Amino acid sequence: MQLLILTKVPSYEETFESQLKQLGNEVYCSNSLITELKKEKFNKQFLSQFDGIIFSESLYDKEVERLVQQLQYGRFKLFRRVIDMSCDEMPETNFDGLIPVDSNLERLRELLLIAEISRLAFQKEDHVQQMNVKQKLSDLNLKLKQKEIVDYLIHSGNRTVSREEISRQIWNKEPNKSVLASLSKVVSKVNEKLEYECGHGAIQTVWGQGYRLRKEFFDYFENDLVEKQLAEIEE
Repeated sequence: MQLLILTKVPSYEETFESQLKQLGNEVYCSNSLITELKKEKFNKQFLSQFDGIIFSESLYDKEVERLVQQLQYGRFKLFRRVIDMSCDEMPETNFDGLIPVDSNLERLRELLLIAEISRLAFQKEDHVQQMNVKQKLSDLNLKLKQKEIVDYLIHSGNRTVSREEISRQIWNKEPNKSVLASLSKVVSKVNEKLEYECGHGAIQTVWGQGYRLRKEFFDYFENDLVEKQLAEIEE
């Protein structure tokens, strides 16, 4: 899993960070993100990569309450490190789990299990959604390069893919003005065709970063598949 520790003193978390890594997790420890969250200037795409966010005991409860308000709608699970709590206690809280600071590796693995289960569930959901969209793409009147670009963006999930990366993957050459111009033209054609099919363009331009597929594009095919399945059942 990918875990984020929000703390006032990153160096203080070295032992805890080491425990998490021993369990096979990738860990990112940050103090600067706390300020960004308070100012509501944080990068949502960056945070979306994490499966769990852990609030250090070095943070005051009032600070954490404010931070949780900014993060409560993410896919990730929220955890709070606590000092005075029996391992069997679980008071009412806005967190998905409380982690006693004296937890050993076995206990820590159990407490983080909810984030692992959630990660696997979302992973399966994304895979099914991508496969459904891929199957439906064959029904659309897209040319080869157009399908290749859409297919590559499907495999990229909710990640924003740079124009340079797409150019290398689709044209198998280093991007130059001519290749990038061709890419822009293809993306424009894809959006033009899929706007007719779906009611809106499929590829979103993230200025300065690249392209990604809109969530509405996946939803369109998901709803279409559900409607067909219901019609088959009624028959």
